[in-house]
Amino acid sequence: MQNGNSSLGTKISDSRKKLGLSQEALAEKANVSLSTIQRIEKGTVKPRSFTVKILAETLGLDTSELLSDLLEKKTRISSYSALKRMNSYTLLFVFIPFINLVIPFIIWKKHKEIHSKDSVAGKLLSFQLLWSIFTIIGMFILIFLTNLITGEAGLGHYTSSIVYLLAVVFNVFIIVKTSTQLNKEDTNVLSFVPNLF
Repeated sequence: MQNGNSSLGTKISDSRKKLGLSQEALAEKANVSLSTIQRIEKGTVKPRSFTVKILAETLGLDTSELLSDLLEKKTRISSYSALKRMNSYTLLFVFIPFINLVIPFIIWKKHKEIHSKDSVAGKLLSFQLLWSIFTIIGMFILIFLTNLITGEAGLGHYTSSIVYLLAVVFNVFIIVKTSTQLNKEDTNVLSFVPNLF
């Protein structure tokens, strides 16, 4: 939590120091506890909007500027939450090409904040779409080639099943890797995938 609230805490701390106020004086003037001021300035607490408004008025700052920091953080957290859900839901139907896109697509449509052009969400959907296309085409080609070479249709189904399971394992690996990156709030995921959405 410290990273997101530290800019707010820094702004409050800098403004307090410019006015020559101690933390105790600000707490008294704003009618807020000293520990609240200390935690906000350290960035270890997410202050309520009422507290931010009181502190802004006391310090002569623009309330909307301080509150925009909180709203920006909320939007970022909401975006990462939606991305994590999108990525996780692909696991539900990982064995069924194209169906594995349904729930992530619904989440993508529902959350407008994850629609940017460089969107991680677009890359997640693109990867699943491309994986589905290449898996289906690969299986049919493998069945056709096996039948063409050996003349035995049953052998092609066996071989394509093994290749399909390997494709599913690869997909699960990518989903888990992406999930780990999203947990670290890393937006550089699936860099090898073009964004088709």
